[in-house]
Parts: sequence; C-alpha cells; structure tokens
Amino acid sequence: MRIRTLLTLSTGAAIGAGSMYLLDPEHGPQRRREARAYALAQAREGSVRAALDAKRRAEGLAVAAVAGYHEARVADAAG
Repeated sequence: MRIRTLLTLSTGAAIGAGSMYLLDPEHGPQRRREARAYALAQAREGSVRAALDAKRRAEGLAVAAVAGYHEARVADAAG
C-alpha cells in the first residue's frame, strides 16, 4: 500500500472513532460537555497568557523609550 492510502485510512479511522465516542447516545452528551469545558479552559488560559505577554512587551517598550529619551537629553546637553 502507498503511504497516502495508509494515511487516509488512518485519518478516516480516527475520525470515525472520535465520532462514535462523542456521538454515543448514552455517554456522548457528558463527553461533549467535558470536551467543551476543556476547550474553553484552554482558550482562557491561552488568552490570559497572551495578555500577560503583551503587557510584558509593552512595559519593556516603555522602559526602552524612557531610556532612549534620557540618553538623547544627555547627548543634547553635552553637545
């Protein structure tokens, strides 16, 4: 068999197994709730991490801008 055929077969089997797992009439609704809660928690964690990173970068830019301003003032006063 070719690699592409094996990959397609594996992908189809994985999608089918996942569908059966989530669409199970007895336990599917609970599994979907858990998956949704997990996805939302991961999204929140990622957005908090991104916000903190943006804050850190903004603070670094502000510090660099102030330092550059002071250096320019010192150079202007000396020259």
